Amino acid sequence: MLQKIPLKILIGGVIFLSLVLICISLGLGRGKNSNKQEDASQKEFVQEASISDVLLLNKNLKSILNVHKEITLKPKNDTLAATEIWLVPNGMSIPNYMLRASREIERCRGKVHWMREIKYNRALLKYEGEQGVYPLTEIRVIDSLWLPNSSKLAVVLAVNAKDSLLKNKPELLEKLKFTYNLLIPSSRPELLEIGKKLNANLIPWIPMESSVFAFSTEKSNQVKIGITEKELAWKLDETLKKFNNANGFASFNGEDFLAHGASVENFGNVLRDKKLWFWDLTKRNSASLSQNECTRKNIRFRKNYLEAETEAQVISALETARKNGRAILLFNLTEKSINLLKNLPELAEKQGTKLTLADDVF
Repeated sequence: MLQKIPLKILIGGVIFLSLVLICISLGLGRGKNSNKQEDASQKEFVQEASISDVLLLNKNLKSILNVHKEITLKPKNDTLAATEIWLVPNGMSIPNYMLRASREIERCRGKVHWMREIKYNRALLKYEGEQGVYPLTEIRVIDSLWLPNSSKLAVVLAVNAKDSLLKNKPELLEKLKFTYNLLIPSSRPELLEIGKKLNANLIPWIPMESSVFAFSTEKSNQVKIGITEKELAWKLDETLKKFNNANGFASFNGEDFLAHGASVENFGNVLRDKKLWFWDLTKRNSASLSQNECTRKNIRFRKNYLEAETEAQVISALETARKNGRAILLFNLTEKSINLLKNLPELAEKQGTKLTLADDVF
């Protein structure tokens, strides 16, 4: 078939195709060159944008570690003696501080000479950057200072069995401009409905067998000694459903129940299996769950006491949160307690404490 095509036409076709291929290759070459130029200009832009970070390595490092205070010491002959001490907040472990420091030094094109964790929540760091080698620095965690929102405080207001304030003046709770819990008797459905209408965060307090009961309603609804695991699991399920499937509960009464060994064993097993927390608010020196047993069974448990509402209690709760990372402030729901708590958000913010729900601190 090719033999029938004139030679001149074949030669012309070959030349045409060759020219087309040359044009295509030249176009691709220009495209690659332009891309290379764009990449180069982008790299130059990134370098220019990060020059300040490179030169301000030390400042950036202090910022990323949330250094609260610096202490400069006189140089010593001991090469392992730090001349700079950086005090940093609690809420993050020393290994995490070390990791954060090494990443920031690398980001700012510095170099870690060496880094070592030492006892008492401290670390030693030797590094260099564009400005030269920096002095040996000790990173030291302060137990009494916490990172913002790393310490937590839960406020719980206990509603008694015949609380007139919740019934007659529920609008007073609008003064509290923060997250809190209402602790409501599980045997009082009328109080539960008011709490739900307020869209409050509710905790049930479930009465357990005790000789100390002010009202017959609570006594008739108590968890009795000798209850089986199956019966207890059903009773808790039915109660917690009414409280939007709460994953924990409290008890003000239960001295007799918590002193009964077999009942407490069944109780602990149900808490463990259902992953529920328990808040024991029974009177001082009364029997309770064993803290060691709760730890072994991975049961979240606390024991507290209802104290009179005072400003000292508010300050104490804030200090506990700052030192231990978490705390609970428990007051009766009264006009006095609401007035005492109005300024709590400002006080908590100043020390970096987050106001949260009780579930977060168990």
